[in-house]
Amino acid sequence: MELRVDAEAIFHVAVAAVLPEALLPQHLQRDGDRLRMPALELEWKLDRNVRLAAFGKAAPGMVRAAEAILGEHIVAGVASVPVGTALHDGVTEFHPGAADNLPDRTAMEAAERIRVLAVGASEGELLLVLMSGGGSALLPLPAAGITLEQKLAATRALATAGATIHELNAVRRHISALKGGRLAQLAAPATVAALAISDVIGDPLPDIASGPTVGDTSTYGDCLAIIERLGAELPPAVLAHIERGTAGELEETPSATPQNACTAVIGSNRLALEAASAAAVERGYEASIITDMLQGEARDAGKHIARHLAGERGRHCLLWGGETTVRVTGKGRGGRCQELALAAAIELQGGKGAGLLAAGTDGQDGATNTAGSWGDGETVAREADALAALADNDAYGFLSPAGVLFRPGLTGTNVMDLVIGLVDR
Repeated sequence: MELRVDAEAIFHVAVAAVLPEALLPQHLQRDGDRLRMPALELEWKLDRNVRLAAFGKAAPGMVRAAEAILGEHIVAGVASVPVGTALHDGVTEFHPGAADNLPDRTAMEAAERIRVLAVGASEGELLLVLMSGGGSALLPLPAAGITLEQKLAATRALATAGATIHELNAVRRHISALKGGRLAQLAAPATVAALAISDVIGDPLPDIASGPTVGDTSTYGDCLAIIERLGAELPPAVLAHIERGTAGELEETPSATPQNACTAVIGSNRLALEAASAAAVERGYEASIITDMLQGEARDAGKHIARHLAGERGRHCLLWGGETTVRVTGKGRGGRCQELALAAAIELQGGKGAGLLAAGTDGQDGATNTAGSWGDGETVAREADALAALADNDAYGFLSPAGVLFRPGLTGTNVMDLVIGLVDR
């Protein structure tokens, strides 16, 4: 039990390090009417000349922190936030949408409000863009001539055909009105300063919320090649749009970041891991960050991590960060962190002095009310039952009665997942 208590405490410290309330004051430094943004190497003279656009799971906290710092200098703001978000009484309009993290009409309407906000910006104004995980679903405004339903059908068809996340994002940017640098373009000649909390492995700026403020090296021709190679059947309007772009009839996304814009990542999985490592050392563990690039099938990752822990002796904290995937073939409930923890617990069965906590930093794992789970040598009493639960993708159904699920509640940030492995023997 001591290991589990320590793991949960370490998780809370890690998440606290990437909360908007902790990050924004470091990157929006105000001295009277001067605003310094160190990560962007930008200074700005404040004179009631700031517009604010925010989208993503961390948007509410980012907006609150920005408004507390900039105060009366924010003249207008729009935030596209997840359904269920507590609304805010400041200058910024809050628009909840994207139920279950899926683009919907309310999110599209919020994105249109953000477009209008950007277009209305003038020279001498600053458009402060605050992005975070889930931002792509909350900024789903389609390109002209394409409906939201057609856009969603296109991405579903590509995913079903086996498109990678990078291929999906390339197409998504070319059938969107604001992604792939277009938001920054629309705001010209205003200055655009974008700060991002990353939920993408490796923190590539074009993939964080599909890169609305940065250049896009992919082209319409690349998108058409992806579609043809996969044999994906897209809605005719979407295919026609991409074919017109390939023929040079539509303007490309900017290949370089627009000159009026600059973007920086201020919160990441690596930052959370570093905070977790420091917290573990304070609790008497020798800490090591194994990777912030954890990916692949969740149950395979769980087995690998458990075997790593099984070979350790001493008092150690081993840390992994990233985002695994789950191949769904069953009808049960769960999420990638729960599957990872259950697979690890099967490997650790009967052992002493080692365990792990796998949890999403946003506080939600799959379509469940839990962030993830603890797993150790006592979690699995009957291996056959645990294997059956995994086969049915029902990690939640197995781990819930075992009393090991971790429920910190929604955190207000998202830098993917953490796996905190502890050994004391």
